[in-house]
Amino acid sequence: MSNDGNDRFWRTVSYHNVNFCCCNTAQIEAFIVIGVTVIITSLLWRSAILAPIKLVAVFLHEFSHASATWLTCGEVLKIEINEDFGGVTRSRGGVRWVTLSAGYTGSVIWGSFFILMTWDRLPTRIAAGVFIAACLITAIVLHIKQSKLCGMKCCFGLTMRFLILFVAAIPAGLWVLEEFVEMSIHPLRWVMLAIGTICTLHALYDCVHDVLCKSINNAAQGKSDAVMFAEEFCGTSRCWGLLWSLIALAAVAACLFGITVLSGKCV
Repeated sequence: MSNDGNDRFWRTVSYHNVNFCCCNTAQIEAFIVIGVTVIITSLLWRSAILAPIKLVAVFLHEFSHASATWLTCGEVLKIEINEDFGGVTRSRGGVRWVTLSAGYTGSVIWGSFFILMTWDRLPTRIAAGVFIAACLITAIVLHIKQSKLCGMKCCFGLTMRFLILFVAAIPAGLWVLEEFVEMSIHPLRWVMLAIGTICTLHALYDCVHDVLCKSINNAAQGKSDAVMFAEEFCGTSRCWGLLWSLIALAAVAACLFGITVLSGKCV
């Protein structure tokens, strides 16, 4: 361990000839942003402030179902996002156990993707582009559904579409700012870390809530993926939900380890 300047805080670790350092500025920034986001998100979970990002997270959940359907040679008929932060993907064909499992696990993977891609400027911009595209598609899906409604639900849809576009404008604006203004900090990275953390938290909450809290017989809430999986195959919804929850937690742990390694540049 060096005694010169900040180097005394760094420790170089060698594992299979791959070196990374702890704890450099990028790693400290990442964990501060993730920690602060977890606290703020927990306090504001049911507030309207997080509604736009939660709707985008719902779209990513449904898009994961759709992607699994396409990858297993199925056909996606329709994707819907509801004002109660629920959604449904109607499909035909494909490998059913794969498509049903893809929602919970896929949404966690999307959140982890946004976090892991913040290890450098170019990957961060790629992640920002993907998120902006997801926001635009979410707004379009909401527009298609809400255009058939009227009254308060129509007003809700219009407001949500505006807020989603506003959220998309934040990383877009920071991207342009960093492109034309020389900055010593990297605010786009912080924003994408926060967005990835919120999406991951939503995926974990969605999994636990749908599996452990949603009533199987409550038609108003609809059937969760775990309930349909148990009905079509074997076991109980809670067993499958617990398995998916454990997979999601493992993915989060791998994500945190990954961002630690990727951000640990030895200089």
